[in-house]
Amino acid sequence: MAKIKAKKKTSATSAVKKIKDAGLAKAQTSLAKLEKEAAVSKKRFDAAEAKAKAAVTKASSNATAASKKAKANAQAAAKKAAANLTAVNAKLKTAQAQAKAAAAAARAKAAAEAKKQAEEKRKADLAAKADADLQKAVKAFSTQWMRKRKKADAAKEAARIKKQKARERAAAQKAAAKAKAAAKKASIKARAAAKAKAARERAAARKAAAKARATAKAKAARERAAAKRAAAKAKASAAKSKSKAKSATKSAAPKKAAPKKAAAKKPAAKKSTAKKPAVKKAPAKKASAKKAPAKKVAAKKTAAKKAPAKRKKAAPKAAAPAQA
Repeated sequence: MAKIKAKKKTSATSAVKKIKDAGLAKAQTSLAKLEKEAAVSKKRFDAAEAKAKAAVTKASSNATAASKKAKANAQAAAKKAAANLTAVNAKLKTAQAQAKAAAAAARAKAAAEAKKQAEEKRKADLAAKADADLQKAVKAFSTQWMRKRKKADAAKEAARIKKQKARERAAAQKAAAKAKAAAKKASIKARAAAKAKAARERAAARKAAAKARATAKAKAARERAAAKRAAAKAKASAAKSKSKAKSATKSAAPKKAAPKKAAAKKPAAKKSTAKKPAVKKAPAKKASAKKAPAKKVAAKKTAAKKAPAKRKKAAPKAAAPAQA
């Protein structure tokens, strides 16, 4: 009987790992299963063939019915194992062809996918390069545009500042003119007010001086009248005392002569005291009252108030000798 060799086992997992395809994976799995089954069938065929050879050898040496039957059974089992192995090998061959076709299809698909990815990558690279070039161009344009814009903005700002300074100068000149006019007006008003005030003060001073002179004159007149009255009273009292002294001397003359001289001296002393009244002081006070209008109104009033007090104090001194 011809020997049938089993096909060499191929690596299905490596292809699956390299090319990820569901059909290829399924074909490779089926091929691996058939390879295992072929190996098992080969072992069974080898065992059946060896058993048939042993049965043939035994039957040739001992041709009995049992040996002949054992030979026939062994040959039938070997024939059956050979047929099974042939069928498994046919299936294996078909599976190998399918796996080969699936691998080729997967490789083609992978190549197409790789080509597609490469094309997409190339397109993406081109798009990225175009985008980068666009960004670069935009940046250059924006830089140039910003430079021009900054220059224009600087010119506008300079013009604005110039106009603003001109407006500020005009406003300052206007304010200065206005302030000058206001100051002039205020100075004129102040001079007029000062003039009016000075006129009022002069009028008030004249009025106060006139009033003070009138008051001083009236007081001086009253003082002169009081001085005259005091002098008349003192003179009357002196005359009265003199007449009393004379009458006393007349009555005392027969008795003693010395007391007469003493009595004669006493009226002299009274006369000397009677000559001290404030009649002489009144003109001094009068003069001070006349000098008062030359001073301020307040000083005049105080001087006028003080003068009557001094005169009142002086009047009792003048009347004192008369009483004595």
